[in-house]
Amino acid sequence: MASFSNFLNRGSNFLTGAVGSVANRLSQAGLPIGGIFNTKTQSSLQSNVGSPSSTGDWAVKITVTDSVFADLMAGESIFPGAFQKIKGIRFPVTPFINMSHSAAYDARSVIHNNYPYYAYQNSQVDQMTIAGSFPVQTEADGRNWLASLHFLRTVTKMYYGEGKNQGNPPPVCRLNGYGDFVYRDVPIIITNFTVELREQVDYIGVSVPTGSESNIRIGTGQFGPGNRYSPDELNRPDISPGQRNAILGSPNPNLAKESAGSINYVPTDSLISITVVPVYSRNKISKNFNLKDFASGRLTKNQGFI
Repeated sequence: MASFSNFLNRGSNFLTGAVGSVANRLSQAGLPIGGIFNTKTQSSLQSNVGSPSSTGDWAVKITVTDSVFADLMAGESIFPGAFQKIKGIRFPVTPFINMSHSAAYDARSVIHNNYPYYAYQNSQVDQMTIAGSFPVQTEADGRNWLASLHFLRTVTKMYYGEGKNQGNPPPVCRLNGYGDFVYRDVPIIITNFTVELREQVDYIGVSVPTGSESNIRIGTGQFGPGNRYSPDELNRPDISPGQRNAILGSPNPNLAKESAGSINYVPTDSLISITVVPVYSRNKISKNFNLKDFASGRLTKNQGFI
């Protein structure tokens, strides 16, 4: 009987210790036991959140400068308004980022010695891989997916042919995410990107405007300056339902405002993987970098050094 009582006591002590350990971990994380917040616990959790970074957004973004965006992408219908506001890609979910820093040393082997000597050569931030899912649930999501794909295609091309900046290399982008001391305006070049178009997911049609609302003349049988369509021509696949209603005199003003569109099919879920390399000019390194300011975090926050 005594041994059974001791067994029960040991079991009780074990459970008490386990529950106490779990409660301690939950308390340190700011999470309540049983999933119910009280005022004190909720206040503790909020204090761990912190304030947004000076970039105003914690999400990972790859963007271009205002001048590059104005020259190449501003006002283009393939880039929707939200995309044009950011001037680049904003990952809709938290991506995977593989970050590596290295310092190179040259091993100097000495005859009749057990250990080599090492001479420092250089340090560098190695190439980084950023991979994240792009879920598409609405037409707005689909347009953002299309814009992100076309953005990546654009910033991996040089300025070839006629036009401004002829002969220049691809644009230098900016990486932001997770706050001022993780990634803030880090200058990067994109060396590679891959987009998975999976076979076992649904695809949805997304209309990308190719005209402007001012080209639609409601109820006149005309679309664009001096153009008329016969009833058969109204069934052409390149004429969207909104255009058709506008030409015929749609009673729905929202449909009448739809501009000429191209239907594109995008996956409801895909993985976009981007390989980037941080780049700094010789002038910026020689004039702005010193290890004291870097150690303080000022260069990471204000100059994009990582």
